[in-house]
Amino acid sequence: MKTVSQSDLEPGVQQFEINKMRIGILLQQGVIACITNIVILLLTLIALYSYNDLKLLHLWGATIFLTIVLRLLIVKYLNVYFSQRPDDPSVVSRCEKIYAAGVFLSGLAWGSLGFAFDAETQFNHQLIIPLVVAGLCSGAIYSMLSSFISFISYVYPMLISVILAMFYVDLKVEALTLVTYMIACTMLFRNLHERVTESLRLRQENRHLVRHLTSVNASQTKLVETLQKKEIFLTQTFENAGFPIFLMTADMVILDANKAGCKLFGYSKTEFKGMNMLLLLHEDECGEASRDFYRLIDGDLQQYQITRKCLSRDKRPLWLTGTVSAVRNTNNKVDYFVIHAQDITEQKSLSEDLQHLTLHDTLTGLPNRFAIEKHLQLLLQETNSLNHVFCYIDVDQFKVINDTCGHKAGDKLLTQIANIIKCELQPSDILARLSGDEFAAVLIDTTSEQAKEKLNRVMEKIRRFEFIDNDLLFTSSISVGMVNIRPESTMTEIFKQADNACYAAKESGRDRLHVFSDSDEELVQRSGEMRWVSRIQQALSNNKLVLFSQPIVATHKKNSTKPHCELLIRMLDEDGSIIPPGHFLPAAERYNLAASIDMWTVSHVLSRLEEARKAGRDISGVYGINLSGQSLGDTRFYDKIIKLIISADLVDSGAVICFEITETAAISNMHSALYFINELRKVGCLFALDDFGSGLSSFAYLKQLPIDFLKIDGMFVKDCVENSVNLEIVNSINGIGQVLGLKTVAEFVEDDVTLISLQHIGVDFVQGYNIGRPEAWVV
Repeated sequence: MKTVSQSDLEPGVQQFEINKMRIGILLQQGVIACITNIVILLLTLIALYSYNDLKLLHLWGATIFLTIVLRLLIVKYLNVYFSQRPDDPSVVSRCEKIYAAGVFLSGLAWGSLGFAFDAETQFNHQLIIPLVVAGLCSGAIYSMLSSFISFISYVYPMLISVILAMFYVDLKVEALTLVTYMIACTMLFRNLHERVTESLRLRQENRHLVRHLTSVNASQTKLVETLQKKEIFLTQTFENAGFPIFLMTADMVILDANKAGCKLFGYSKTEFKGMNMLLLLHEDECGEASRDFYRLIDGDLQQYQITRKCLSRDKRPLWLTGTVSAVRNTNNKVDYFVIHAQDITEQKSLSEDLQHLTLHDTLTGLPNRFAIEKHLQLLLQETNSLNHVFCYIDVDQFKVINDTCGHKAGDKLLTQIANIIKCELQPSDILARLSGDEFAAVLIDTTSEQAKEKLNRVMEKIRRFEFIDNDLLFTSSISVGMVNIRPESTMTEIFKQADNACYAAKESGRDRLHVFSDSDEELVQRSGEMRWVSRIQQALSNNKLVLFSQPIVATHKKNSTKPHCELLIRMLDEDGSIIPPGHFLPAAERYNLAASIDMWTVSHVLSRLEEARKAGRDISGVYGINLSGQSLGDTRFYDKIIKLIISADLVDSGAVICFEITETAAISNMHSALYFINELRKVGCLFALDDFGSGLSSFAYLKQLPIDFLKIDGMFVKDCVENSVNLEIVNSINGIGQVLGLKTVAEFVEDDVTLISLQHIGVDFVQGYNIGRPEAWVV
């Protein structure tokens, strides 16, 4: 262990600490020296009292006393000053110099005693003066031993003054003696001062050494306590671990086993110690160490995983999995091995059940989707020319029984229907339950006609089947979609085609069989719409939707107030071209994506208007936004819209949102439409009833809706000049709108003749290609 020596301490720091101790000793001895000087002063005054000039003696005594008081005050000041700045190296030098200046004055005052030398002075008086200064000099060696500069500042002025006075009165021998004494005292003081300094240095080193040894001792004590805690922790961890742990030698002899290991195998610690680990293996296992064990010994592996079947003391089979690792000594040789094991007997026994459940439905016992997909994949890989058929089967009106009789009755019905279907199939055929009330079947080596006959027999049996629960009688039926398995088909395509065919069967009235065909227009349309679903979702996520605007203008100046336009949704194709709404909106309506498009439109319009307002542009005008029937029936939708409109705060800017809802959507969701309109009108929105005349055209409903604009369907407007019936319908709708206080808008105005006719009728606003074609919306 490294010890503290002089070299361990920084020289500057060490010298500073020594100087601090020197000054401390100097100031401590200074008080004693002042008291001693006062005593010597009194004795000297008494001894020289018979001096001829008592007045001068009294003046000298007073001067000495004042210098002693000054020294005391300096000592007191330096003690305070030094204590306030203990860590400032410059303070030490400054204190020593101030003290030296004080004792210099004191020494000079004592040296002025030489005035008492006179040829006529008594011998005993002349003898007293050297004795006094010599005594003071000797005392200074003790009191100023820690400061060489203070000693010189005190002794030299005192002795030199007396020596000069002695030379002056021709006491040369005595003066030279005093000079010799001064030199001797200086040499003696220097020697003692060096010893004191060295003693202080040793004291400082000893202090640091003691401090270091104390710290080392505390660290060692803490280390011992930590090691003891770790030993206790490791012992308790080993013994109380909730899983088996074994220690063994390279010869596979067990050194120790914890409580969990003993409990699992039924052996005691004593019985385990010295037992060969291989004796615990089941007879089905190889009775030799694995190759990884020898690689672990050689150091090629840090650890390895192992799963083995073992045998307990009572011959009970056990499955263990664990990690084998080596503990090595400083020479990198293996001391022993540690096996952390885990009992997986229960998991192993469950794995076979899980394997069965992985491929089978728990309710009916039939293969599940995963199993039939594997069978279908194998069939697609076959190279023979056999024809196979895949069927998608859906139980009609299953929800009625579930809701009426409960899920247990529903499960019972599904089990019985599964049995009916299975009885009509060949042993080689595969019937699976996909989920809920959906089944699938693969008919092996079957022509299309044979498959139809077989499936029709199944459907007939199910029709005649009567399901009774709690005295309630139910009949049931199935809808079946069938597709021939072609070698070039993929499993995804087969499932999708059969699903589409089953959907077509249900759409056609249920309880029927529909065979998929590439030329089936209905299925092709549905398949196309399904492909649009992902494109719409991507467009919403990647901001691939854009807005076009078409102007709506007043037919008369009296109606001309602020700009008015209808915002129309479009989609961007991958090449940047514009996709018209007729391509993707039907799919959005069918698959419940219309509300998401509506929300994108509203938030996009509001954010664009906010940005334009912040940029200082004029955004005043009426902005028409089309809403779907899905949005009308969703309370969450208008809650979000209200928050967005309130947050945008566009009223003061003259921007007004006008929501356009179709007549059919409004009447189909009358209650929701009324609530929706009333709530949004509270935050300054307007409403237009779009395509009026194309739906139910009920004037009774019209007067219930608190709308602002009535848009006449374009199919009446575009040929109203040539068709008098359509012109009369337009005139009728316009007249009703005027009576109800609504502004009327005629759509599909495509020529000047139509425009003039509408002006003559009194329609308020017009919209169409003659007015302006849709263009990319710019605020």
